[in-house]
Amino acid sequence: MKNLVENLNNNLSNLNFHLTNVDELARTLLETGLIEQLAKHLPEIAAFIRRTFPVEEPKLYLPDVLGYLGISRRSYFRKVASGDLVPRKWEGPDFFYPSDLEEELKESKRRGRI
Repeated sequence: MKNLVENLNNNLSNLNFHLTNVDELARTLLETGLIEQLAKHLPEIAAFIRRTFPVEEPKLYLPDVLGYLGISRRSYFRKVASGDLVPRKWEGPDFFYPSDLEEELKESKRRGRI
């Protein structure tokens, strides 16, 4: 029982130490106005993180992208040439993650393709 109490005290001390650091960070973010700037740009930051570090997303190859966006093969190549679609180039054929296609998917929905 004594060991259990000692372990609990150690855990609480560690927790208190880490919460103090979080408190200091939160105060600094509020005082400098960084939290407001982060909040304003949060959607862009989240989209960048999803594009850069996809979490177990399936790879979409050319036929998948055409169906996903509801566009023709010719439109696909036009969008790649104009820079609207930027495929990932690794070993093998070019591919996309669904998060790479968010803006084009919104455009396809807006135009009534999907």
